[in-house]
Amino acid sequence: MTLKPDLRFSNWSVVGTRTFAPDDLNEVVGSFVMDQDADTLWTRITLLSPATPWPWSYGILGFKTTSGYELGSVKAYPEVDSEVFRLGVGRPPSERSGVLTFEPRSFNLAWIRNGYPMSLKFECASGVTGGGSADPFVVNSFVRASDGSGLQLVQVDFS
Repeated sequence: MTLKPDLRFSNWSVVGTRTFAPDDLNEVVGSFVMDQDADTLWTRITLLSPATPWPWSYGILGFKTTSGYELGSVKAYPEVDSEVFRLGVGRPPSERSGVLTFEPRSFNLAWIRNGYPMSLKFECASGVTGGGSADPFVVNSFVRASDGSGLQLVQVDFS
């Protein structure tokens, strides 16, 4: 039996391209509507400006709805070859529509202030990731990779 992760997602959509200014703090990149029942938002960030003579530091990536940052936030490092970042906490947000935000850190803003632009392209895809169980009451499960059978869990009391 071959195990496949429970992973379904939509195609990439361009959410926006931003060139950050020295005074940018928590900037809205653009709007995005997640697929019905989606619990995860993948964001591909591509650095459009040069990465030399140093790499850029991280920024804070988030997806904000009127209920806040329900999918959490992550450190996102811009790369010329692009990199994908995952936002999700294991459950769908209460609202599917929101805005993608990016907060450049002070290290990056100092370089921008000195005349080095940081331009980024943001693309998103939403979908569902599961914990490997068909049972809606099991969030995650442990299985043997070779045959798919369940693993026995042992509770140890060290008191």
